Amino acid sequence: MKVYKNAVKTDRAFIHFDNIQHISWYKEGDIMEVKVYSNGGCIIQRLTIDELDTLLQRYSIYLEVKL
Repeated sequence: MKVYKNAVKTDRAFIHFDNIQHISWYKEGDIMEVKVYSNGGCIIQRLTIDELDTLLQRYSIYLEVKL
């Protein structure tokens, strides 16, 4: 998975952050099964924990999530 400042490229799709409705994940050993839900459906992608952290950090910045 390639994570940009405002979009993500998976093995199956290129999704702009504006189109993401929900992100969920499940830990399977050292790998995370990540589901990215958009208006086009659900994309399932296997990521490392570091890749998931990068995705969530950039998505949070884009959404201006406050702590």
